[in-house]
Amino acid sequence: MTCFLLCLFVLNAGGQQDKLYWSNQRFRGGPILGLNFSQVDGDADAGVHKIGLQAGLGSYISLSEQFGIQLDILYSQKGSRYTREMSSIAGPYFMTYKLKLAYIEMPLALQYYLNQDIHIGAGVSYNRLINSNESWLSLFGWSPISAENYPFEQNVWEYFASASYRLSDRIMAEVRYQRSATPVRKSEHVYQNFSNGRNQLNNFLSLRLGYYL
Repeated sequence: MTCFLLCLFVLNAGGQQDKLYWSNQRFRGGPILGLNFSQVDGDADAGVHKIGLQAGLGSYISLSEQFGIQLDILYSQKGSRYTREMSSIAGPYFMTYKLKLAYIEMPLALQYYLNQDIHIGAGVSYNRLINSNESWLSLFGWSPISAENYPFEQNVWEYFASASYRLSDRIMAEVRYQRSATPVRKSEHVYQNFSNGRNQLNNFLSLRLGYYL
């Protein structure tokens, strides 16, 4: 987090002189790099403890001086991680649960330009699962949880809201809150020890930088 904020400060200091109206150029595209701070609702725990990578390509199409469309294609890591104290006949111990989910993600948003520097947006995102890894640590070591026996949904739709600040004519910093509209995994497919009886949903915050040509 500290490194991300430092990058924002340096880029902002270097980009103050060349700020132009974003809508002057109809189409912009370029690389995106950021972090996801994730949790999974329905995994019998609460709190954001999982950090993942978000990277890919983004684009803007300006429709007017006040509105634009944002379309990305991303590699996005999500999931959950937590530790809790358990008890056994041998005494108390700490159990750790890990869930790693990797998606190819295609978000589409409508952006409203409050002014030349600040944009707010909302949209939907299609996610295709490309990899999953689930395991837990007990007194006897790590135990994997089979994705074949406890399958995840391959296609997930999510909705999001975002706020962006333009550091220069090409560099945009964005914070985005995103949550599943359809289940990551249905309740009947969740491993019993890590279920609260509900469908599982991705729930996360993204911090990212985009460089738009």
